[in-house]
Amino acid sequence: MSFRLWRQQAGLVEALGRLANSMPVAFVAEKLGYSSASAFAAMFRRSLSIEPRRYFF
Repeated sequence: MSFRLWRQQAGLVEALGRLANSMPVAFVAEKLGYSSASAFAAMFRRSLSIEPRRYFF
């Protein structure tokens, strides 16, 4: 596993915890260092095949 992929997976684990606590997607994206909420959402969708705002609903 490359460092880039490992870092992305670690970020997803962190994001899932924050999203489970009802934190807004934009806030999670900012805290994980993404340039925008849409960039974070695109990565999330590519990785998990679902939008972050719909993951827990």
